[in-house]
Amino acid sequence: MLSRCLLTFSGLGGGFAQRQLRRSTSSWLRRFKNLMKKILALLLLILLPTSLVAQFKLTAESRPVIFNRVILIDMTGAPPKPNMTVIVIGNRISAIGKTGKVYLPKNAQIIDASGKYLIPGLWDMHIHSGGYENGRKYFPFLIAKGITGVRDMGTPLEEILRLRKDINDEKILAPRMMITGHLLQGSLPFKNPVFVSVNNEVEASQAVINLKKNGVNFIKIHDAVPRDIYLAIAAEAKRQKLPLAGHVPPFISAVEGSNAGQQSIEHLGGRFYGVLLACSTREAELTERIKLIINDVLKAFGEKREPDDSAIFRADFTKPLFESFSEQKAKLVFAAFRRNKTWQVPTLVAQPLREAINERKDLSEDDRLYAKKLMRKQFDVVAAMQQAGVKIMAGTDLPLDKPKLHEELALLVEAGLTPMQALQTATSNPAKYLSMSDSLGTVEKGKLADLVLLDANPLDNIANTKKIFAVVVNGRYLSKVKLQEMLR
Repeated sequence: MLSRCLLTFSGLGGGFAQRQLRRSTSSWLRRFKNLMKKILALLLLILLPTSLVAQFKLTAESRPVIFNRVILIDMTGAPPKPNMTVIVIGNRISAIGKTGKVYLPKNAQIIDASGKYLIPGLWDMHIHSGGYENGRKYFPFLIAKGITGVRDMGTPLEEILRLRKDINDEKILAPRMMITGHLLQGSLPFKNPVFVSVNNEVEASQAVINLKKNGVNFIKIHDAVPRDIYLAIAAEAKRQKLPLAGHVPPFISAVEGSNAGQQSIEHLGGRFYGVLLACSTREAELTERIKLIINDVLKAFGEKREPDDSAIFRADFTKPLFESFSEQKAKLVFAAFRRNKTWQVPTLVAQPLREAINERKDLSEDDRLYAKKLMRKQFDVVAAMQQAGVKIMAGTDLPLDKPKLHEELALLVEAGLTPMQALQTATSNPAKYLSMSDSLGTVEKGKLADLVLLDANPLDNIANTKKIFAVVVNGRYLSKVKLQEMLR
């Protein structure tokens, strides 16, 4: 997140404190370290993307693009359509039909797509740009990975507004972007440019109003938000007609958040297991334990001690959470999500449990055993929500220099989604969530031309989304050669 960002400040404890400092430093203080390296990087940043954008514009403005003999996976629900022709003129899909039966415009760039598969451009619905320079540097890298749209879930407001303006002005080769700007937190004993610390209900309402005035697309809520402040944020977001997204603070249940109008829940609730807690027969007891952990962490910050929230990874907590999971209660939770149209962005690739299992050296054998069981339970919950009709979107919450959207799609399939369902989480589902289905999310005549051409069928193996032959972003064709240049 802000590098991997201070935003696995999904958490508040020891790991959080270290990550917060490390990630915040990686975005800003590193500019003051290794100065000569940064100067060289800046020169490359200025020169290379400028030349790429020049090529990009020239390609888009000069010729229509025709994909001949392509196998079309249009994401409308139809099966793959072989031997199709798709024509792009300007930034729109102007025609689709059987090859040989569609009028071809003159002076077009014709791509022989025999044996290749055309899908809509992919969306990563949970990223953190990490600041203006970081976004400017790595956004072309995302496009080279087939990611033509992103939802930025927390970046300093001034920097993300500047980044969005330059993207809209076509100064930067970048995906389409929806933004939140600052994240809203409760009262914090420290300052950070990503967070707005809200101390009461009046400040909560004003923070939402200020973000609306700055043109954000939605409001993001974090972990350390007391109940009264959460409800004030949710109410003001509703008045301002701004979607509310984010974590589920342990001071409110996942169902209460859904009923209050939270339109998307990230990370299955956040570092503190919001969705799993809602499915537990011991929800009240375990939630109180989480509250104590958060209060201890905040107290440690205030006393300038190293915080520690590692208890959330210990078998003393994960075992009862795992064993108290209730299928009956889960069905009621999922029904509330479906009724309230509360979307889920599980970010399985960036789950704190996954990180703890892979990186923490202080976990006992029992800690690891129940961490793995609880991680598998998270996978099962995602599959059960999909089956229950809860809408899911793909997001990664990882550094831009190491985009993991394709890995997230693979994990969704591992959890139990079909490859088609996994593809929908990064194509048609984001378009529906963003109310942009009339222009994005599927390959249909008249829609914006954000497309990915693959060498192999992603419905046979979801890993084939990595086998990218070409990308079209806003009607502009980028060949495999150009994509390789961008990756370098």
